[in-house]
Amino acid sequence: MDEQLELAPVGYVVIDQDLRILEINKMMMKIAGIENAPIYMHELLTISSQIYFQTYFIPTIITHGAVSEMVLKLKNPSGAVPVLMNTKKSNGFFECAFMQMPMRSEYENELLNAKREAERISQATKEANQKLILLLNKVEFKQAELNVLNSRLQELTVTDVLTNLKNRRYLEEFLPGMMDKGTLTLLLIDIDFFKKINDAFGHHAGDIVLQEFARLLDSLIGDAGFVARIGGEEFVVVLPEISQSETEEIAEEIRKSIEVKDWSYGQMTVSIGIAKSAKGMQLSNLLKIADVALYNSKNEGRNRVTVGSSS
Repeated sequence: MDEQLELAPVGYVVIDQDLRILEINKMMMKIAGIENAPIYMHELLTISSQIYFQTYFIPTIITHGAVSEMVLKLKNPSGAVPVLMNTKKSNGFFECAFMQMPMRSEYENELLNAKREAERISQATKEANQKLILLLNKVEFKQAELNVLNSRLQELTVTDVLTNLKNRRYLEEFLPGMMDKGTLTLLLIDIDFFKKINDAFGHHAGDIVLQEFARLLDSLIGDAGFVARIGGEEFVVVLPEISQSETEEIAEEIRKSIEVKDWSYGQMTVSIGIAKSAKGMQLSNLLKIADVALYNSKNEGRNRVTVGSSS
């Protein structure tokens, strides 16, 4: 397993189509309170979650190729642990990320108990009515806290933890709607020979470089669009309603800025592929055009910009 996934702050499990566990990281085993990896997925779940998983997960992942924000409970020697699971199908396997939700569960239980208590004392004396007012204030406060928690959780699912940029899920959820409203141009950017940084200085150094790179890229784009990290050293710049010449100027400015900057762990260059959407085009096709253009940039020597073609 990749070292970053092994040390990730969320549980990570890879299962096959028979629901056998192929990979599981340390955080997942810690959440479940186990020392040895189980063989099958259902061994991690409570009985009620096993039933829900079997009846909902299987048809959904087959139909859509992904499952978002599925609430489950994991077995744990100290008691059931509520988690939020996100899954995507990749190369015939299912990659699952689990986020522990103790705070959310506690707030929901407190809110429910407070409402029940308010109903019991609604017909009581003046003293009870005064208690009711205090209790309702508490309910309102807890509701506000829960709303904030839900908002943060939603933001977390579409944000790259390392760079604080938008992630691939954000692009998949929101770009199709943006493409329906007008043209979009994508710059698919890959750091050349990034693996050498990790090999020479370690993954911590690689993370620092990615953070520096994200900040520079975000400052260069400014209000012209936005930046997302879609994996590893690969980034996407989204530019709505922009001409081809302006796009190429921005791409070249990015390339030159990266090349001349004094980086923490040695000089770097990037390869860039450009793709422009057309009416009725699917996001997958737009990304494919950008990916082919990026490949051509790398194949022709790296540290260059290539404009993709839909033909």
